[in-house]
Amino acid sequence: MARQLSLSQLEEYVHDVEAFLDALDPPASEQEEKKEEAAARDKLARAAAKLRARTAAPISLAVVGEYTVGKSLLLGALLGRPDLLPVEERPATGNITVLRLRQGEAGQGTELEKTSEIHFMTRDRLASCVREITRELVRLLDEQVPELKAGQVLGGVDLVAGPQGWAPFLGWYRCLWGRQTPGLQYVAAELISSRFRDAALELLRIRDAEQGQQGLLGSGPVRLGTGVVRRVLELPVASVTPDTPLAPRKLTITRESVEEGGTALADCFPLVERVEQVVGVDPEYWPLGDLLDGRDVQILDFPGVGAVGSFGRDRNLSRQALQDIHSILLVLPAHHLPSDIALDFWQMLAADGRSQEALGTAALLAANQFDRIVVPSPAAGQPGGGGLGRVDSLNSLAAFAPKIIGQGDNRDQIFLASAVTGLLLEQQPWEEASHQTQDVIRSVADRLTDIHRPTWHEFAARLEEEEPGSRWAGRLRAYEEDGGLGSIREGVQRHLVRHGDAHRLERARAAQREVDQALRAYRRAAPRDEPPEAEAYREAGARFRELGQLVGRILKDVELLDETDLSRLPEAPAPPDVDSSRAEVRAAVYGAHWWEQLFQRALRSPDHLVPHGQPVERDPLSFGRRPRPRPIVDDTTVFQQLFERVLTDQRAQDLQHLEAWLEDWRGYWSDEIAPFREWLASDEESALLLPELYTRRMHDPEILGELLDGLDVDALVGQVAERAPAFLESTAVEPGHAFPLQPGHALPWHAESDNGAREADERHRHPLAVLQMRAAIADAAADRVGAQLHGLLRRVLQVFRDTFDDVRESLLDQDAFRPAVSRRTPGRAEESSAVAEPDAGEPDAGEPDAGERATTIDDLIRKWLKGERGSGGDV
Repeated sequence: MARQLSLSQLEEYVHDVEAFLDALDPPASEQEEKKEEAAARDKLARAAAKLRARTAAPISLAVVGEYTVGKSLLLGALLGRPDLLPVEERPATGNITVLRLRQGEAGQGTELEKTSEIHFMTRDRLASCVREITRELVRLLDEQVPELKAGQVLGGVDLVAGPQGWAPFLGWYRCLWGRQTPGLQYVAAELISSRFRDAALELLRIRDAEQGQQGLLGSGPVRLGTGVVRRVLELPVASVTPDTPLAPRKLTITRESVEEGGTALADCFPLVERVEQVVGVDPEYWPLGDLLDGRDVQILDFPGVGAVGSFGRDRNLSRQALQDIHSILLVLPAHHLPSDIALDFWQMLAADGRSQEALGTAALLAANQFDRIVVPSPAAGQPGGGGLGRVDSLNSLAAFAPKIIGQGDNRDQIFLASAVTGLLLEQQPWEEASHQTQDVIRSVADRLTDIHRPTWHEFAARLEEEEPGSRWAGRLRAYEEDGGLGSIREGVQRHLVRHGDAHRLERARAAQREVDQALRAYRRAAPRDEPPEAEAYREAGARFRELGQLVGRILKDVELLDETDLSRLPEAPAPPDVDSSRAEVRAAVYGAHWWEQLFQRALRSPDHLVPHGQPVERDPLSFGRRPRPRPIVDDTTVFQQLFERVLTDQRAQDLQHLEAWLEDWRGYWSDEIAPFREWLASDEESALLLPELYTRRMHDPEILGELLDGLDVDALVGQVAERAPAFLESTAVEPGHAFPLQPGHALPWHAESDNGAREADERHRHPLAVLQMRAAIADAAADRVGAQLHGLLRRVLQVFRDTFDDVRESLLDQDAFRPAVSRRTPGRAEESSAVAEPDAGEPDAGEPDAGERATTIDDLIRKWLKGERGSGGDV
């Protein structure tokens, strides 16, 4: 189990590891064991460098979202300079921009420093990027145009680092333009989507840059003037895909040519990982005193995923960079929610094994371009209801936000914004913005000058009357004040001050676990520091003690996950939330257009009641054809179909959520269990003792094999995921039995319904009756999916509990790790007892003090992994 070290202790830890690595001599020969040691040393050095970077990193907030949602303009407006970053009415941001914040001079305006830094990818990072683009291209082509044999030619080929290099791609890509290629069936260009040709062109641009660069990949940053660095921030203007395949270009890109800022700057675009700039923020827009008090802060502008001109490079850059990010500001399009791309960014953030506690405070949401949302007039409300029902965007945001930030009062994490409205109300200078952006600003300015326009202040007042304590009224007023910029600044500052240091520590501890694993791996490959027999028993006992602690953590976490109300956040990723699933079902029922159809009928009716339907009449233009029956809202059939469809859709979605959680759970524990499984199956001296110890202690050496099987979390999760659908099927209730209304029954507004006396008839056809019916269907659907998902999760957790209970019973106790009496020789009794694992709390002789420098691999492991180092602890 990794120690919960403070940031200063992590700095000491990585310093010890780096000092140890610096003191090592290079491997003396090319023997296989020496190669293994060198590889383990390199892995340890990379892990240490990552930990060093994370302990020294500024607190980071990434601004992410889909392309053309206005991220860059919003970020510029927040900092007081709309033209700070490339802004167009097209996908513009092509590389990650890091803005390191400092407080500028009041009244001087927000300014960038005169020089900026361009950081290039490493060769490994570029290879990963190319593999992702190629993998997606292969997958889609094999599905849609299998004749081109993309998987056979490019599948599993490493174009950057592989022995064949780019040759397979260069010999194949022209077939996407309908060119005859040896070994492939001819396919005409018009039968192949231009999207595939665009992907090939992106790979070709990367290839040309990678082949032409000279010493840029993995090198130090290049400094050059901020004015010219924008060439590597902007995506090229999307052009029509050429009718003929482009030929590879022979480029020469040197550090000197990049520093000159000529064409080499544009040519090196595909190799750039990020651009770093320092921005002095005018305190008249954003006083940063509290935020910068004792901490460095940087805000990152991410490229919008899915932009034309970038088939997969942007996604790869984003996923890699998000591993080091502490928090994100998800910028959503207010006029069309929900945002699948926003969820995509969130899943990238969550996929890196981040703790649930960190994920719970990782995101802020900003619904941008809110100026496109029309303020409802008082007459626009639904009969019998109002509030958010009048504003689709707010309704959608209310349903979408819990997917990211959870349930509960989250008003500090959601903002309504319009960068254009904000910069106009704050009178920010916008004359240097692009022509397209200036046109947008002028159109919004014209609307703001209309003194007769309805305001969100008025709607907020009505909303508070209808819904006292509404969480949205304050947000709407904040938007009306300054386009929401002030509330975002306050929210970001409050969020980073409150959570920034904890998030940085969490990221550093994640890197610490990698160093821990690399240190153990190096220990297995390094020369021994102690006599083999003594060290073998010592190491075996220590490994089993650590394994027992790990199994205890897993079982404790499983028990916690099984609680209805979590007393604390679990260590591993939490399973799908039943309440969220119920909320999604309710939202799906409430979002059906049938209700609006009934409300509109009531609105058009003189008495504002749902009128009786009309008998179905034959259409005179049907020419005698039998009219196709259409669903109507006058009987329960259409609502039963809605009910069943919602249950089916949610069941599929819950299974997807379960599968994603199982993968996260597997990934979390697999990394910690893997070293133990590798050790148990290895030929190390300490592992080779185990069959004898199991025979001597448990009289059954086969228990060792059962232990290995029990620790195979990949197989365990695979079996659970495979059987989960069948379990749900076995516990499903016939949807018709769960439907709360009588199937096939006429509703009160049916053409042939007789509701009795006038008072009863009006009551049955009142819009309130529609609301009650909607609530009943939503409640029944939510109860059904909630019960099923809860039962499935309980069963899965029981499987986990049973599995690791068996593992715990298979472990040897610490007394087992002593040499057999028959193996002791005269005069060595004291030595034999000395090699037994000491009791907890009794340090070894010669153990290093907390401040003593670790000089050997055993010193490092005792000091940092076994905890024999004085007091550790959290900050």
